[in-house]
Amino acid sequence: MDLGVGRIGDRDLGISAQEVVTGRTCVIAQSGAGKSWGIAVLCEHLCKSYIGFCLIDTEGEYFSLKDRFPIIWIGSDEDCDFDIETVDLYPVMRDAIVSSRQVIFDVSEVDMRAKATALVNILYELESELRKPFLLIVEEADKFIPQSRDSIKMIEEISRRGRKRGLGLLVATQRPSLVQKNVLSQCNNQIIGKLTIDNDLKAVAHFFNARKEVEELITLEPGQFFVMGGLVREKVMMKFGGRETKHRGVTPQISTVRPSPQMIPEENPVEAPEGEKKGRKAEIDLLERNEEEDDATRIRSGTPIEEDDTGSAVPTLIERDEALRIAQGFCKRSFWSRRYLERITVFERMYWPLIIVEVKYLGGILKKTTRKSSFILEGFHGERVDPGDGLRIHPGFRELIGLDETAVSILSVLSPAGLTDLEIEAETVLGPARVKKGIKLLLKQKLITTMKSEEGATVFVPLLAHPIPKLSGLHQTFRQKLIPLSGESRNPVITEDELRKILKGLEPSAEITRFKTIFYPVYEATIATGAGNRRLFLDGITGREVIGFPE
Repeated sequence: MDLGVGRIGDRDLGISAQEVVTGRTCVIAQSGAGKSWGIAVLCEHLCKSYIGFCLIDTEGEYFSLKDRFPIIWIGSDEDCDFDIETVDLYPVMRDAIVSSRQVIFDVSEVDMRAKATALVNILYELESELRKPFLLIVEEADKFIPQSRDSIKMIEEISRRGRKRGLGLLVATQRPSLVQKNVLSQCNNQIIGKLTIDNDLKAVAHFFNARKEVEELITLEPGQFFVMGGLVREKVMMKFGGRETKHRGVTPQISTVRPSPQMIPEENPVEAPEGEKKGRKAEIDLLERNEEEDDATRIRSGTPIEEDDTGSAVPTLIERDEALRIAQGFCKRSFWSRRYLERITVFERMYWPLIIVEVKYLGGILKKTTRKSSFILEGFHGERVDPGDGLRIHPGFRELIGLDETAVSILSVLSPAGLTDLEIEAETVLGPARVKKGIKLLLKQKLITTMKSEEGATVFVPLLAHPIPKLSGLHQTFRQKLIPLSGESRNPVITEDELRKILKGLEPSAEITRFKTIFYPVYEATIATGAGNRRLFLDGITGREVIGFPE
């Protein structure tokens, strides 16, 4: 997979997504040369490709990515998803890695070194276990890995050994001469823009074959970058493409607009005559009535309104004709005759059920306190979904649907190494009879198997396709607006009682506090092929194919 982040002349340039996410990359350019813009463009393409990353933001300038993408924002702002001072990073980052989510770690208002140190330690620990591709982006790297003893050692460790764990590293800086040389030397991918300071030019000289090439850096225009290493086949000069979200790092400009007379306060305001006061009041009353009528019109016409006001369906943005054209593009065509080898035989829009779930439970190691979790499920099979930027499917509770609390509890404690029945009793605090019954059910459902340990004991090993989500890592909120449901919809199969059994098996104190069904627009196409029929699902908001949609 390539990420089309820039252009070479009149053609697009794609850089290797695999190399970006699991490799070692440095982005270097002086202030005003387009470094932050380029990183934001890269982040947007990672979001659109559903690739997980965590960006350490030192200036609070990347939160605007949330305007377009369902990014987790950890920081000090009241609008953040998590408060950086109180968040339990371990479950949040675990869920981000497992679900390929994107995280902005905003350290602009806190002790950035302390917070960044805690974050990278947790990421390294998690990836040592999970080994799933995930990218760590370190902005202003000279603040965290300077040429001194104050360098955060775990970032150096990630630069050396993170690749084997699937943990990629991208470091960005304006001053490469101030960055730990051991880290820069590990960067086999380079994106280098305009530099003019001698020490910085010397610091990047080893990336180039000749001094003349290094001197070209002085003459580059803002946005122009050399791209080298494993990202491309050969060294190229690229200009980063446009952004879909607002750039918050732009330098404020002097305004030349003169204030209007209404903007200039009167030093000695004169009270209006009584007749004029009544006239102004009548105008205000009329404006308020018009606003109320506009609200009513929005409701009748289907304009999105707040969830608490009315309805239970996400409004469709892609019209049927447009969706049909998109679906046609998924049909195979003959290369020679240009005729279609596949045909769409059925095409319809439906509203797919999603279930918003909120849970309370007792959690904590030293002191038990009431905690909350929230998530959204697909209503037929129990997979977790993220509807923030189009419908995305993530592993959920699909394999646990229909199990009782005992069976779920047993599955939750099993590891790939396996446990004996006595060890399961100790881990779950269940009696022998319940453990035996639960194991029998799991064997019947092909969710566990038996193996022999080195000591000859029978151990039970899980056969789950995906790890079971942990309540502590589920913190998802639904912020989209809804309209009254109109059109064909499908009712959910999963019941609140079935889900309660699963949650009780994972955490005995868990109680469901909200179980609300909403409906999401999806276009379903039946495509006739030479070997039969296949089904295609398109998102009614974005027009993209919904990958992993259960049939």
